[in-house]
Amino acid sequence: MEKMKIEIWSDIACPFCYIGKRKLEKALSQFPNRDKVELVWHSYELDPELPKEPYRKGMYNYFSEKYGVSVDEAKATMAKTESIAKEVGLNYDFENLVVANTSDALRLVKLAKEQSLATETEEVLFEAYFIKGLDVSNRDTLVRLGVSVGLKEEDIISLLDSDKYLDEIKQDIEYSENTLNLEYIPFYVFNNKEMVEGSIAIEDYLKVLNKSYEEWEQNGEFSGKNDGEIISGQSCSIDGVCS
Repeated sequence: MEKMKIEIWSDIACPFCYIGKRKLEKALSQFPNRDKVELVWHSYELDPELPKEPYRKGMYNYFSEKYGVSVDEAKATMAKTESIAKEVGLNYDFENLVVANTSDALRLVKLAKEQSLATETEEVLFEAYFIKGLDVSNRDTLVRLGVSVGLKEEDIISLLDSDKYLDEIKQDIEYSENTLNLEYIPFYVFNNKEMVEGSIAIEDYLKVLNKSYEEWEQNGEFSGKNDGEIISGQSCSIDGVCS
């Protein structure tokens, strides 16, 4: 069955990407044609310079050192984000969050995408990172999470032993910046036309859904020049600052 596409650029380490995912899902639950909508996940890695091992000093110190603020300011920022997450039923735990490189996690999503399991994989990775305090750069963790959504263990191990999908992640980022002028994530493109930058209110997701779906149903996938207004919400900038 042909479906209207919603393309999403995100990173596992972006708190508003998970919040936006939950809000979009709540909007879709109210949308009568949700079975004719497909989520297409793309990668945007916020901090590719992080090593493939946990940052041992915790999220507050990481944020403080990276962005030149005090630890108390970092804690205040994280507390606000935790409150926003709670509004959609997500219990973020920044105190125990393991700051880690997300490259392999994003590659796992690429593998899952080939088996139509990308959305499920995004969910378990977000939950692992923001709620369960797991290291999403850890090989055993990624194997366990991948298997939990239906991926084969041998396929995950083969992926992690290779450089597969690194070029695709690079292409995702280059396209988003050079063609879409992406500056913040999450970033959504509805039916190749309507663009949303950041996590917005559930009712606003629903408005974009209805408008985009009506156009898709009448005319199919939009193929013209995309020069419309971008709707903005709570987001993380491409240099990793989330607000």
